[in-house]
Amino acid sequence: MSWLRDVDRWMCAEVLPHQYAYQALARRLTGNIEVARDVVQDVYAEILAGTNWQKAIDPKAYVLRIVYCRSVNWVNRQKIIPIHQLATYEGLAHSDVGPDAFDNLSGREELEAVFEILDGMPVRCRQVIIMRRVEDLPPREIARRLGIDLVTVRRHMARGLAILTQRLAERGSVRRQRIVVSGDGLAVNDE
Repeated sequence: MSWLRDVDRWMCAEVLPHQYAYQALARRLTGNIEVARDVVQDVYAEILAGTNWQKAIDPKAYVLRIVYCRSVNWVNRQKIIPIHQLATYEGLAHSDVGPDAFDNLSGREELEAVFEILDGMPVRCRQVIIMRRVEDLPPREIARRLGIDLVTVRRHMARGLAILTQRLAERGSVRRQRIVVSGDGLAVNDE
């Protein structure tokens, strides 16, 4: 395939595998799948015609940024902009999906409480819980490593989780959930 240019190889290897991500972003911003496909194809043509692709460190991010800009331009050129589309693309640039400071602090406090409770737990229960929940070992492997029966592993796990749940509830740090039946169906509310 000596007739392929470097940009063609780059497009095939780095850009085209992510075409669904580009179309999803364009569709979310424009609200129209056909327009989204056109935007993505225009971006491909622009990349193939230019030389800036050589400077791209992260090809997927590079193309996503161009798709974002072209989609926003398309929306701005429309005579009527639906409110939900405006909110979608204005919120994309500034949205932070990470936990806030309160969630970070409360999560740390709850983790410290779990470690304190684990320290006061019977040795076998603590070992089984740590192997299962922290090390993510299957029950058969835990039984093999500790030299105990699989049923015994399950008993230690149940006992340890019961102790952990009870002591966390006594501290008031367990986030309890309540199921509410409404006219629309079931909903889960945090208390």
